[in-house]
Amino acid sequence: FTEVLRAKVDGATHLDALFSAPVDGEDLDAFVLFSSIAGVWGSGGQAAYAAANAHLDALAEDRRARGLTATSVSWGPWAEGGMAEGTSAELSRRGLAAMAPESAVRALHQALTDDATLLTVADVDWQRFAPAFTARRPSPLLGELADVQRALEQDQSGADGDGHGGEASAQLRARLAQANEPQQNRVLLELVRTEAADVLGHATADVIRPRRGFVELGFDSLMAVEVRNRLARHTGLRLSTTLLFDFPSPAALAQHLRAELAQELSAEASTSVAAVFNELERMLSGLSTDDVDGVDITERLQGLLTTWSGAQVRLASPSPEAGEPAAVAMDSDLESATSDEMFDLIQREFGKF
Repeated sequence: FTEVLRAKVDGATHLDALFSAPVDGEDLDAFVLFSSIAGVWGSGGQAAYAAANAHLDALAEDRRARGLTATSVSWGPWAEGGMAEGTSAELSRRGLAAMAPESAVRALHQALTDDATLLTVADVDWQRFAPAFTARRPSPLLGELADVQRALEQDQSGADGDGHGGEASAQLRARLAQANEPQQNRVLLELVRTEAADVLGHATADVIRPRRGFVELGFDSLMAVEVRNRLARHTGLRLSTTLLFDFPSPAALAQHLRAELAQELSAEASTSVAAVFNELERMLSGLSTDDVDGVDITERLQGLLTTWSGAQVRLASPSPEAGEPAAVAMDSDLESATSDEMFDLIQREFGKF
């Protein structure tokens, strides 16, 4: 920690001491400190470096308070031999592009022309950077930037998981609709493990143990958001950026996804049944008794309602005051019902779709 701080803090402190008063009666034209975004919003694995650069920013403000000139520029990564050389691909993946030196120098010239004290110069893709940076906690510092607000709003809107999804979502939902609960859990756990393994760069999902924590597996905020995006596309669900931290293991996440999908699958099934009855009503209303065997249709509808009513009665608690079970009473009514009464019953029970 001391070695890292010495490189910047000691040098800047000595330079300030040498120029803590006007030279030959004149102040300096400029006193420029090269700081870093690490001291502005932090950077993983660079705690000491962040502290050293924060000291430079504070020194610039202190000089201004003493009536002296100072400008501290917190730089993002530079291209063509900058300190970020060798890590530019990873930084770009996180939303921080390496700046061309010509552009950075122009920004420095503008800062000195404006006599700025503190500023940050970086080429940031907020759409990529902001969701990952705020995945575990909000950022009051960045949250007031209009570009960040738009990026987070677009991310929260679930553009990749809008409740409908594409072909992948349709295939998954069709598969889940034909499975029981344990099978659904297995399908979703397989999906979570596969996507997690791919994001981490593993060839197979074998290394992703169901109950091992995502953080323990090596996930950072950016990876967590990437997995969230993939799962949103597969499921069609709107998923939070904190998904992998709220449900910190593949098994827990798979169970959460099944619970969320179960509600939508049930609603979709109900909608499908309603559509079928709507079509049935349309077809029957256009037929006459001369066109079809009305007795056969009536008997089949009676059987359907009997089965449905019996299932509903089994799910409900019987009334202690009832003289006979509701299913028996319903059977008796259906046996003596005419075709018109049957259609009227369907209308009352299921509504007009």
